[in-house]
Formats: sequence, C-alpha cells, structure tokens
Amino acid sequence: MFGKMASQKIRDNLTKFPIDPGIYMMKSKSGKILYIGKAKSIRHRVRSYFLPSAKPHGKTEGMLRHVEDVEYIVTANVIEALVLENNLIKKHLPRYNIKLKDNGHYPYLKITVGEPFPSLQVVRSVEKDGAKYFGPYIKPRAMRQTIKLLTKVFPIRTCELQLDKTGNKHRPCLDYHIKCCDAPCADYIDISAYKTTVKNVVRFLSGDIDQVIADIRVKMELAVEKLDFELAAKYRDQISMVEDAVAKQNIDTPSAVDEDVIGIAYRDSKACVQVMMVRDGKLLDREHYFLTNVESDLKIEALTAFIQQYYENTSFVPKTILLPNSIEIPNTIENWLSKKRGNRITIHIPQRGRKFQLVEMAIKNAQLILEQKNFNLTVVNGENPALLNLQQLLDLPRPPQRIEGFDISNLGECFTVASMVVMEDGEPKKSEYRRFKIRGVDGQNDYAAMQEVITRRFRQGATENHFPDLILIDGGKGQLNSAYRILKQLELANLPIIGLAKRFERIFLPEQKNPIVLSKDNPTLHLIQRIRDEAHRFALHYHRKLRSHNLTHSVLDDIPLVGQKRKKVLLQHFRSIDEIRNATIEKLLAVETINRQVAENIHKHLSFL
Repeated sequence: MFGKMASQKIRDNLTKFPIDPGIYMMKSKSGKILYIGKAKSIRHRVRSYFLPSAKPHGKTEGMLRHVEDVEYIVTANVIEALVLENNLIKKHLPRYNIKLKDNGHYPYLKITVGEPFPSLQVVRSVEKDGAKYFGPYIKPRAMRQTIKLLTKVFPIRTCELQLDKTGNKHRPCLDYHIKCCDAPCADYIDISAYKTTVKNVVRFLSGDIDQVIADIRVKMELAVEKLDFELAAKYRDQISMVEDAVAKQNIDTPSAVDEDVIGIAYRDSKACVQVMMVRDGKLLDREHYFLTNVESDLKIEALTAFIQQYYENTSFVPKTILLPNSIEIPNTIENWLSKKRGNRITIHIPQRGRKFQLVEMAIKNAQLILEQKNFNLTVVNGENPALLNLQQLLDLPRPPQRIEGFDISNLGECFTVASMVVMEDGEPKKSEYRRFKIRGVDGQNDYAAMQEVITRRFRQGATENHFPDLILIDGGKGQLNSAYRILKQLELANLPIIGLAKRFERIFLPEQKNPIVLSKDNPTLHLIQRIRDEAHRFALHYHRKLRSHNLTHSVLDDIPLVGQKRKKVLLQHFRSIDEIRNATIEKLLAVETINRQVAENIHKHLSFL
C-alpha cells in the first residue's frame, strides 16, 4: 500500500490521520522537524508522499529518506492552517522548507491615534495597540526623508510626551520654532485642528496623495476668497511640496488603485523576489528579497511561500496583488489577506496590457539583482565565486565552505567578551554562533583575550574533530599572531587563518611580513568584511547586554527583604544611595512599605559600604 520510504510507525498511524484541514510536521529519528506543510486534508496530503505511485522531486526524495514520524495539528479551516504554518516555520526553521531570508527588523512609522494628540514615531515592530503602522521601510534614509517632508507639510509631533486634552504646560522644543510642530505640548493648538493634521499624515502615508492635495487646495481657495494671501501662499507651498514628493513616479493609471506587483527570478537553489509597491497608481517603492532551498521545478511552491511569509509580516495589504504565475490554494490565500486588510483583495495573474508589463518589469529587476548586485548569491559550477577567489588567494585545498570569525569587545578593563560567528557557503549560520565571557585575563589585553577564546574553541574542537576551513581574526598582525600561537600549541597550525586589519582593510597571514591588499570593490574582500563586521556586531551586542545588566544592578539588590518595588520606592524618596546610607532608622520607617526589620537591614548593610 505504501512505498519503501514509509517507516513502520508512519504505516501504522497514517490511516488514523484526520481528513480535516491543518498542518503536518515531518520529523527525523531524533525528533527534529524536517518539514512543515499545510493541507485541506491532512490524511490525503501526507498519504500522497508515501504511495508507491508517488514521484517526489529531488529535494523531497532526499528528505523522505530521513522521515521517521509525522505529527499533525488540526485547525478549524485552511486559513488557520496557513497562519499556523507560517508561525511554526519561523519558530522551528525546518531544513527542507523554503525560507524567506531574514533581512532584519526594518523600521515602521507609527501614529499613536489613540492619544488626544497623536505622535509620529519610528518603531521596530508592529504591536496590537490600536495605533496605525506604515512600513516596513527597507531604506531607513528614505524613511527619514519622509518624516522630514511630513513634518514640514503637516506639523505632527514626533516626541513621546504623554499629553492630555488640555492643560499641557511643557516648553515647546526646537521643532516648534522651525515650524515642524504646532506644539500641542504647550496647548498652542486645539484637538480639532490637530486632528486635521493627523488625518492628512495618515492619508499621505497610505498613498492617498490626490485627496490630500484636494483638501489643501480647498483651504487655499477659501483663504484667497477671504483675501488672506499669506495663508493662501502657505497652502500653495504645501501643495508644491507634496507634488514634489511624488513627481518622479513613472507609473500612472486611470484606475489609481493600490497594487503590489511581484516578479521572481531563479538561479540554482536560490530565488530573488522583486516587490513593486504601486499606491494610487504611482510606484512608491521597490524592494527585493531572497528565497533559499528553491528547486527549479518548485516555482509555484516558492512563490506561495513568499506570499505567505511576506504578507504575514507587512502592515499593509493592497487591494490588488499581481503575480507572474499561479500559487497554491489561491482562494484560501485571498480570503486570508482579505481578512487581514479588512475588505476584499484580488490576486491576479495578468496576461496582457499594463499590468502584464508591470510584472515583466518586476521579473527583469529580480533577474538583474541576481546577476549583478548580490555576488554572494551568484554561483559558478555550483560554487560561490567569492569563495573560489578566496581559495586561490590563500592557496587553500578547496573553497572554504565553513568560515569562523572571531572578535573581542571590551570597555577599558570591564566586561571583556568575545564572539564567534559562522558562515557556511558565504551565508550566516546563526545557530552555531558562540559568545564567550573572558575569564582568565586581568585588565585590557586583547591579545590575551584572543588567545583565551581560541584555546577554548579549538581545544573543544579537537575532541570533536570539528574544524572550519578558514579562521578569520578581527585585527592585524598582533591579534593574528596571538591566535596562531595557540593553534601551534594545540598542534593545529595547519588550519588556515587570516587577520583583517580595520584601518586599511588589509589581509594578514601568519609569519608573513607583507599583507594582501585587495581593491575596495573586490567581492572577496566584501565577503571577508561581511564576516568581520558580523563578528564585531555579535560581540558588541553581548558586551552591551552585560554592561546594561551591570549598570541596572544596585547595592540595594543585595539587601535582604528589599525587592524591586522597595528599591524603587527608596530611590524615589531619597533620590540617591548616599541619602539612603545617611538616613536614620526613623527616616527609613517614614518610607512607604518599609517596616522596622527592613529598615534595620538597610541601615546595617549600607553602614559597611
């Protein structure tokens, strides 16, 4: 009944699987999740993998050899299965799922519409707090320009002050004096007038530019009728600034709808997706994303995976989404996105006309990005050319598939830490990043700190026989030689190791006087810099975390019966540790929540400090 790849456990349980919609998780013998999928009928979908007549493509066939068990979760409908699949893929990162490459936490613009005087803020995540969010903004510079334009045209506040409807008595800041804010913090504008400003900002960010201009034009004409030419000139300038902001758009349409135009290009196991955001008939932005684990015969699955993951994280769903080819369960995805938007959306695959030309444009841009702009995704005979060049440059036996980068971070003599980052095939493998708190080094000594971390990493690696193809040290000759001495002591001097000096970006090799100098536009140098910068970022993040924890620690934390609440009350009452130390028992007892035993503990403990 079933093919050879079905384990006995799967054979025994498959007939018991429900025919309801939901998700299924394919697991290895060790219990690791290999793949997560969705289905209208869990039993029928999973069964299709293991029938003798099944003809799986290369990637699925390789996966099925390792599948020992299949678990499932039933959902009320296919839309719920779609959302659950997204969440579980992000949580478990299964090896055989098509994954949207993480581009980091891009900023959003947030308008706190629930407040009496809403403010415009830059945030890194979308929360369910009733505010309006716009973004994400892939290019922070463009976002800053947007804020600068908005506050000039519509003076919305950008501070985070908590304001009431009336009675605000703050001193106006510089934004008021340069006419970028109407100072609601000082009650210089009433709620009604301010709401108009907020309404225009929301319209502008939503792409409703024509309505914004129409409203301002009405106000300008009213000012002219009242012979208030100064006010009319102000409105005229506002219209001009808004029009300038969209003057460079090159797509116009009589229908003036909101559309996302999506194109995709493939190369080997990777794909580039280009998203063109058309708002009110005008192209407002373009951005690209990368997909991994994409097979040439999985174009429908790849595009489906992108649609799911992209719109799960975006704050705005347009009325129309134009695609280059069909996707899985299009009706279900349309229903899901319609629910997310709040009204009906349409997924369309155009065959001719303007919309077809837009999709072709998006595809062409995606192809160009794959071919020209992202050298790390370009492969030659299955190999990354930057890694091939690195092999030739360092005379390595093979392209360095695994590269480990190390960096030291400290603040004077405090909180010395180290980082190890891992790149496989030129891409970060964050699951194998490591951080080290330096233990055996007194004072600021980066050379000794580097020796300690190399010792700890490769002494353990020697027992596991797990070594990289190349070691990259963040630093010049001194750092490199310190690390190389440890490798020789561990009898690992045969491991390739280099150092990258920050000042002139020169590559140093052990026991060689002259460095290797590459041109600034060399892809191999870019790859090395990327690994170095990632090691520095990871070390600095850990260092800041330790420093922040230390700075928030107080001597009050060591006193029995003094928790966070009493600590806060004490500092609010006395304002400093010195005042608490000099306070008598009676003064301590005057503080809320402090009883005699706690007062005596505080007095006794601080008198010895």
